[in-house]
Amino acid sequence: MVADNTIPFEEINQKIWTIGAEIFTPCAASRLVTQQQIDNMISSGLEVISCGANVPFADKEIFFGSIMEHVDQKISLIPDFISNCGMARVFAYFMEKKVQMTDESIFNDTSNTIKNAIAKAHSLNSSKTNISATAFEIALKQLV
Repeated sequence: MVADNTIPFEEINQKIWTIGAEIFTPCAASRLVTQQQIDNMISSGLEVISCGANVPFADKEIFFGSIMEHVDQKISLIPDFISNCGMARVFAYFMEKKVQMTDESIFNDTSNTIKNAIAKAHSLNSSKTNISATAFEIALKQLV
C-alpha cells in the first residue's frame, strides 16, 4: 500500500496495543498476542478478554500457557471453549430429540449454555480473575 499519510508499522503497532479498551476479543487470532502486548493493554485499561475460535496468546503450551495464566491472574479472561462454543453447541442441539429449529431457539440454547458455564465458574470463584483456571478445572473434572 502506498499513500502519503501511511503510518509506519512500528508506530501503528505501538499505538494499537496502548490505545485503550475495556474489552478485547481476539476472534480469529491464534498464538499471536505476546506478553508485552497484553501488559500494554492492561496498563491502558483492559478489563476483559473473551477468546475467540483459537487460543490468542503466543504460548508454546497447548491449553493453559504462561501468558494465559498471567492474564487470568490479572484480569477477567473467558476461555475459548466457553466464549466460542457456538457451533459445537448448535450441532449438539440438533442431535437432541424433538428440538425447535428456529433462529431464536438455537440462539437461546447456545446463549444459555454459555451463561450456565459462566455461572458455574462464578459459583466456584466469584472473583473477576482466575475465571479461565476455574473453568478449566470444571471441564477437566467433567472429563474424568
